[in-house]
Amino acid sequence: MTKENIEQIVKRMKRLENAVFGIVRDEKQEKNIIGLGTKINFSLNERAFVKRYAIGKSGAKKFTILLAYIAAGKIDKDIKLSEIKSRWNKMSAKNILGKFNMFFTSDAKNNGWVNSKKYGFYNLTEEWKNIL
Repeated sequence: MTKENIEQIVKRMKRLENAVFGIVRDEKQEKNIIGLGTKINFSLNERAFVKRYAIGKSGAKKFTILLAYIAAGKIDKDIKLSEIKSRWNKMSAKNILGKFNMFFTSDAKNNGWVNSKKYGFYNLTEEWKNIL
């Protein structure tokens, strides 16, 4: 599926939703839908990666996206929670990640996006890409 096909599908969905439900999407929502078909770019710097993939998402999703960046998308690569928190705190601006909360780790685990095989370490699961 090419980007042009995705854009056509999004336009058709937008017209259909508008006709049936009166729903009009804003530009931010459209970018998120169009971005679904694109490859994840781990070559971006940390802030750009988080800004591109985490804006507008819940804390648990932001936690998972930051973990994905640190682990370079590799499943079962253990990352220390202290490293995740340290990097999170460097991007704690309200418009990027906000304040870190330990609930994010539990919520991400409950949704199956991350796993913790040993205390203080987290790793991605196959399900993490579903949040993008």
